[in-house]
Amino acid sequence: MLKAVRIPIDSDVLGRNVVALTIPEPAPGFRAFEADYVAQFDPGYAYAKVPLASIPLIHGLESEGFQWIECQIQSSVRLRRPFDVSAFPGYAFEQVEREEDLAEVLDIAASTFTHDRWSIDPGLPPGLAGLRYRAYVRNSLQDPRERVYRLRDLATGRVLAFKTHRLQEDGSVLFLLGGVHPEVKAMGLGLLNEYLEFNVLFEAGVRRGITHISAANHAVFNLEIGRLGFRVLQTSAVLRKLYP
Repeated sequence: MLKAVRIPIDSDVLGRNVVALTIPEPAPGFRAFEADYVAQFDPGYAYAKVPLASIPLIHGLESEGFQWIECQIQSSVRLRRPFDVSAFPGYAFEQVEREEDLAEVLDIAASTFTHDRWSIDPGLPPGLAGLRYRAYVRNSLQDPRERVYRLRDLATGRVLAFKTHRLQEDGSVLFLLGGVHPEVKAMGLGLLNEYLEFNVLFEAGVRRGITHISAANHAVFNLEIGRLGFRVLQTSAVLRKLYP
C-alpha cells in the first residue's frame, strides 16, 4: 500500500515538511498518490527506501523526478560475550541523562558525519546535516526508550565519542548514532566505543542488535562487517525528491 508519513525532526530542521514514502513494487497510481501527499503535507523533501534489486521501481521513481542519494545497508549482530577493554583504562563510557551534560556530544554529532544522505546532498544547505544529528541526539535524551552514552578521557575530562541506541520491545537493540570527534578519528576510538556499548548492552541482557549505515561510509562498514561480525540483512536504495 502506498503510504506517506511526515517525519517531525527532519521537518523541523529543514523548515519544510519531510515525508517518508512507502512504495511497494509495482507502484500503480503513483502520480495520484504524489498529488495527494503534496496536497496534504506541502513537502519540501520526500524520500523512499526501496530494495536495491528493485530496478524497475528505482527507474520508475527516477522518471518521476526522484534522485538516488544513498545506498543503505541494514545489518545485525549477535552479542555473544563481553569484550576485554582492560587495555584502555583511561576512558569512561557514561550514560548521559541530563541536558547540561550533552553539549560536547552535540558538538561531535554536528561535525563527525560526512557520508550520510543529508551531508552529501547538493540540494540541501551546508550544515543542515549537523543540525539534524544534534536534534536526533537530543531526542534520544528525551525518549524513554533510547539511551545516550559518551566516551570521556579521564585525564582531560574531554568527551571524545558518543553512541545512541533504542531498546526494542522484543529485547533487541536498534543502534542509532555513533561518532568520534574529528580530531581523534585516527586513534582507534571507534572500535573502543563499539566495544563499550556492546558490554553495556550485554550486561543488560541484550543479545541482538540491528543497525543501518550508508554504504559510502567505508570506515564504519569495514568496522562493523569486517571486525565486529555484523551480517547484512538488506541493501536498499534511498531516493529523494525536492519540492519548490
